[in-house]
Parts: sequence; structure tokens; C-alpha cells
Amino acid sequence: MRFCLIISLLLLTFSLFPKTSEPADVCAPIKNKNDQKKCYSKEYQTADKELNTTYKKIREGLSESEKEDLKKLQILWIGYRDGVCEGPMYASDESGIETIICKTGTTAERTKYLKHVWKFGTVSKEGLGSYTDGFGGSLKLFRDKSSKDIQFSFEVVRGPTAHLGEVSGNWTPVKEGKWTWASTQGCKSDDPDCCLLEFQYFQNRIEVEEVSCSAYHGARAYFGGSYRYEFK
Repeated sequence: MRFCLIISLLLLTFSLFPKTSEPADVCAPIKNKNDQKKCYSKEYQTADKELNTTYKKIREGLSESEKEDLKKLQILWIGYRDGVCEGPMYASDESGIETIICKTGTTAERTKYLKHVWKFGTVSKEGLGSYTDGFGGSLKLFRDKSSKDIQFSFEVVRGPTAHLGEVSGNWTPVKEGKWTWASTQGCKSDDPDCCLLEFQYFQNRIEVEEVSCSAYHGARAYFGGSYRYEFK
């Protein structure tokens, strides 16, 4: 992977995983590790309660099929949270405190995700704005100031070891069905430098399938997923 790709996404990695964020002031000054752990555990319980309340409230306004979709995503997210916060990045956390802090921060981010994407407002003109899959994937649609063309840009941080990815290009959707974007015109999936992404646009989400794009991300990263519009 290109060295500049790793450098450009380091700050994104640090913002995604709560391990590098400052601990809450109310718990950090506590000297006794057991008492400190209890303090952080209470914060986690509060965050988890808020997430459950938000989840239940959102379900009330969904159709049966939408409820099932949200349930499946939530189950996947629980595995994602545990994979990150109990993964290799926290192998040296003997006290378990950093793992709890990670789960608290990840849970708070999930609550924010649900509040901003699982509602049905009016998407900006031409779909411009930010989309997220809730699993470390971010997709943005924006207008290029020089050419005035619409561009897309991916930034992803995936898995317990934070594998990174980045790719961007022109956004030229077809009116119906799916369309394929290629990093180089006419490139094939067996070309190691070729990136092929398949898009399908809906009312407030973009479905993405990665046909071939391994040169643009780490081994465990990927661009595919269901990206939902982030309402303000």
C-alpha cells in the first residue's frame, strides 16, 4: 500500500478508536484501580442504556422489514464492537479498564450513528453529503470546485487491527440499476492496480459492492457495505 495512504488516515484511526482518547475526568483521578474500573463500568452502563433506549425508539417508526434490517445490523455491530475492544490493540490491558473505555466510546458512537442515519428526512440535492456504514466506513459525495463534477471519496478503518483504505473518483450514476466505477478506464479485476466498485443509489443510502480494489486498502479492510446518509 502507498505510504501516503497510511499517513493520511492515521488521524482518522485515532479518532475512531477510543483507546487514544482522554479518559473521563470523573474516573481518571481515582487512585485505586478497582474503584476506577467500577467508575468506568458505570459510564459504560450509562452509554449502553442510552443506546438501547435510542434503538427501541427508532424501531417504533420502522416497517417490519426495516426493523429486521436494523436488528441484523445491530447484531453485527455487537460483534464488531467486541472484535475491536477485545482485540489485539488491547491485548496488554491487564486491568480491563482500557477495554471498558473502548466499549463506552464505541457505544456512544453507535448511538450517534443511529440518531443521524436511521431517520427519514430530505436528502440534500443530488445526494451530496456524508454517508456511513456504521462499521468504520465513510463515503462522501461532493462537488469539485474546479470541474463542478460530483466526486465520491471513501475512507475506511476496519477490524481490530485498524486496517485502512482510501479511494476517490467521479460520481456518474445511471438512472436505474447498478453501475460500475473503474479506477482506470477499461481495467480488469485481475489487474492488481485496478479498482472496480459497483454502486446502487437509493433514497437515503448507497449500496456498495467491491468487485476488486485490494491495492487501495489494507488486507482486512474493504469498501463494500450499506452506507446511509448522515442527517445533521
